[in-house]
Amino acid sequence: MGEIYATVHRHAAENPHKAAVVNEQGKVLSYQQLIEAVDARVQQFSSVVKTASSRVAFCLHEGERVPVIVLALNRLGVPIIPLNPTLQVSQLHHLIDAVDANVIIAEPATEYLFEKMGKSLQKIVVKPFAEVAPPAIELDQTAHGSYSHDEAFLITLSSGSTGDPKPIIFSEQNKLNRARQAEQSYQVTANDRILCASPFFHSLGQRLTLLPLLLGATLVQLTRFTANRWADLVERQQVSFTIPVSSHLHELVSLLTEESARFVSLRCLVSSSAAISGDVKQRLFDALECDFHEMYGASEVATATDLNRKQALAHPGSVGVPCPGVQLRIIDAQGEQLPDGEIGEILVSSPLASPGYYRLPEITECSFIEGYFHTGDLGYLDSEGYLYFVNRKKEIIVTGGMNIYPSDIESVLSEQVNVTTAVVVGIHDSYLGEVAVAIVVGEGDPRTLERALRGCVREKLSPYQHPLRYFFREQLPMTASGKVDKMALQDELNGLGMELSAKLRALQGDQ
Repeated sequence: MGEIYATVHRHAAENPHKAAVVNEQGKVLSYQQLIEAVDARVQQFSSVVKTASSRVAFCLHEGERVPVIVLALNRLGVPIIPLNPTLQVSQLHHLIDAVDANVIIAEPATEYLFEKMGKSLQKIVVKPFAEVAPPAIELDQTAHGSYSHDEAFLITLSSGSTGDPKPIIFSEQNKLNRARQAEQSYQVTANDRILCASPFFHSLGQRLTLLPLLLGATLVQLTRFTANRWADLVERQQVSFTIPVSSHLHELVSLLTEESARFVSLRCLVSSSAAISGDVKQRLFDALECDFHEMYGASEVATATDLNRKQALAHPGSVGVPCPGVQLRIIDAQGEQLPDGEIGEILVSSPLASPGYYRLPEITECSFIEGYFHTGDLGYLDSEGYLYFVNRKKEIIVTGGMNIYPSDIESVLSEQVNVTTAVVVGIHDSYLGEVAVAIVVGEGDPRTLERALRGCVREKLSPYQHPLRYFFREQLPMTASGKVDKMALQDELNGLGMELSAKLRALQGDQ
């Protein structure tokens, strides 16, 4: 039996009627009801899920069914692989092969995705929660499997934007220790009502699902993010703690600042996944009285740095100082450590690091070197040990031999009051190699906004950093973890076959 299940079971015994899970419609599962539902699933799964050999993937839409099934599989002591139900059939089949899953748990809405899988994959279709009967017999609380210290409890398929997803291994102890880190960093207690608005197949969704249940707090679930739905649920369910991804915060900033009285229940808000613009941060500081933290990290190493409100004001642009037990290094392309203030790759050594990638020993070896994880991110440290994130290594735009950091341009574009979101990507150019273009979500007439943006860029950035083209959209494509999908934007714009340097070269007499 897994320690996570055992902890939740203790909470159910001590406080059976306390709300454990609340969904968006207001349906409540008490801790006693949660454990009853989990034990019913254990009875349902145990004829198929064999502890010694089972590797269980599940493909489910978000809702109270997810924590129930996760706890049931934890009680059975088997590795768990959550899958993204929005992926294509071919993608899901490829991922199942990559992680050696031999059991798939689906729901009626996702069952069809696995109809053509081979006989070696056993399928369990879960019925709606209301149709699950409680176990007919009392289950032995010591029965079923458990996890060794380094054994895979959960495998997460990374949602990074720099290549194929990699299966990240987490031991049960990894997840328990990460929950303790959040508990200590943000003073989370059993009295908190914690909102999860991220999918469980992403590590942030896992943290926000497991944290409240491990503490005996209340998990509030938002199955599909929109700014209004998030705000309504926080207000209605009196949410006190949550970790939104930065793109969600950019969408929420108007509601949080203009209607701040709705969010008095919020005790602590933590920004995750990517840096937020200084303008957005200052507007949140001015409007909200709750604790506000920004974090930097990666699925492989959990939260690496933390920045509170006071630190943010004293160190603008920083993403914080290392969390307890974490060490940072900045290295150049030759692997040499760089002095303070110089930009290089960020390396993280953390006691919460993943053991590596499943069945990818060469990638694991290249990513985890001498106890440090190579993040692929660029940044620098100041003399006080504060980290400043600059960009993803692979997002650097090399135009005519010059390195352009998209975040430098994005921060300037985001200063305009009518800009909701601005991203900068590099697209192919036969003459310059790559050129920078900006994709903007904003208010008002695009022509007027473009003139303002070009003027601001001319004033604050060097000529080589100027985007050669501006595109205006009502919304941007997003990854499953809530980040702007820059790869999708690059693919789309590269497909247009533009040669944006042609006009520039003509003006310069190069044609």
